[in-house]
Amino acid sequence: MPAGTALFALVCVPASSADQVSTVDQQVCPPADGQHFRLQQQQAYVLSPDSAGYIDSIVQPFDYTAAAGFWGLAFTTIITLWLVSHGAGAIVNFLRRA
Repeated sequence: MPAGTALFALVCVPASSADQVSTVDQQVCPPADGQHFRLQQQQAYVLSPDSAGYIDSIVQPFDYTAAAGFWGLAFTTIITLWLVSHGAGAIVNFLRRA
């Protein structure tokens, strides 16, 4: 299922002094503070409403608190396993020499 559709949209872009601004441009994009605008066609990818919730959920900011919790758990597990195996190795060596 596609997340959206590629469409063409009309946007108002500032017109330079050399650009010719037509009457249609002035009707659709009225001038503001002496700046004239002209219509420009631009291709855009428009999301479908069904996939908007999924897209919003994956663009959440990185949670450093949760990552620190996972890292701490993993580090503690590795250190604990190393200490247990080191202790077991010491016991096996003691029994081997006795």
